[in-house]
Amino acid sequence: MQSVLWYIDDQGPEPWVQAALDVTRAVEGHLSCLHVSSLNSFKISDAYGGVAAKHRFIVEAQKRGEKIRMQIRERLDKENVSWDFNHIEGDPVNAITRESALRDIAILGRPPGNSDKNRSTTFFGDLLSHIRTPTLLQPHDFIGINLMDPAIICWNGSIESANALRSSLPLIKIASEVHIVSIDEDKGTEIPPDAACKYLASHGVDPQLQLLSSRSSHPSDILISTAQNLQAGVMVAGAFGRSRTHEYIFGGVTRNLLRSCPLPLLLVP
Repeated sequence: MQSVLWYIDDQGPEPWVQAALDVTRAVEGHLSCLHVSSLNSFKISDAYGGVAAKHRFIVEAQKRGEKIRMQIRERLDKENVSWDFNHIEGDPVNAITRESALRDIAILGRPPGNSDKNRSTTFFGDLLSHIRTPTLLQPHDFIGINLMDPAIICWNGSIESANALRSSLPLIKIASEVHIVSIDEDKGTEIPPDAACKYLASHGVDPQLQLLSSRSSHPSDILISTAQNLQAGVMVAGAFGRSRTHEYIFGGVTRNLLRSCPLPLLLVP
């Protein structure tokens, strides 16, 4: 895991630049910075503007891209990391999906707000239904990421959770402790948590297994409280534990974590 993609919106690099740097340094990799100016706003507000209006939008988008590039350059030139910058005008979901296809991990900042009506929740739900690259979501008020802190692996016995475990192994091996958290394991799972422990052991990782019950709380709340109690640095989960349509429309663990996880969340589609 050495190729890191970092998506930057029009708000600029702060406060998420430190997380991008921390991950890139931890894997001794290369940081590719991607800034996307969305044409969606043009389609909505300038429906009758024609070619001239679209040209004005593109000119303004290019100016914003150059401003972001200068901000990135001012910061990263001091950091002794390998990096590049790419500005695109288009749909952010399509651009991130395409640019991440040959990257090992994608990093995105998660803006404040945990309402279902929050645009970022809809955006991430759409992105996760398309992207095929492990995606780290960094909360706006969580500066940086220490991958040597304990790591939490959310385990529900699904193929998605197994894929998340396998894909995140390079980062998991950096952690000082690895905790596999399985909730309501007695309901039966496709892949038992013991198998996950054996997999990690075969790669030199000695995990701790926690079997918890959700009788009194929602599984996502239990995962978050467990991570906070362990002072975890990152939580790892499969992006969708049920059908993607059902998870997106009706909620579920993934959706709740998207809204309210207070620590860096690594989701693997």
